[in-house]
Amino acid sequence: MTPAAIVLAAGASTRMGRPKALLIHDGRTFVRRVVDLAANCAPILVVTGAIDLDLDLRPAIRVHNPAWPQGQLSSLQRGLAELEDPAGLLVLTVDRPHIRPATITALLAAFASAPECIWQPAHGGRNGHPILYPAALLPALRALPPDASPRDLLARHADLRRSLPVDDPAVLDNLDRPEDLTRLHSP
Repeated sequence: MTPAAIVLAAGASTRMGRPKALLIHDGRTFVRRVVDLAANCAPILVVTGAIDLDLDLRPAIRVHNPAWPQGQLSSLQRGLAELEDPAGLLVLTVDRPHIRPATITALLAAFASAPECIWQPAHGGRNGHPILYPAALLPALRALPPDASPRDLLARHADLRRSLPVDDPAVLDNLDRPEDLTRLHSP
């Protein structure tokens, strides 16, 4: 059971002051690193919006979200509109390129053992990202109203939510501001 993956890369990166998707970490753009993290998913979609990512992101498929100013939910739903009955969905954001590949491998293994559950990595007792949704909840994600959040869905289905402890602080770490980037590249 291979889940699909959606990489959310549509925002304007206003707090960073430049497009996060195009920033470099360990020799690759953020968006390339996140696509590579999703390598064991199929298909992989990258949802763009504020900027055109004129990059080779294969095997990922680029999907443009003209409604990107409405927020991440609109981008998630735009990506979902392109998927046809995936076994599950791994949702990654472009602002966590430093997640360890082992974290994704562990999430996919957890999903394979219990594909009816919502899987989230947890570090230090706190749930983080990315989130892996079961196929049964994807219609509900598609149907969330524009003013809602996927958190609303997580709250309604708390009985399906599972935390996977990982030794990866990046699951809690958004890289949103220049000082976050400085911290990322500090020894």
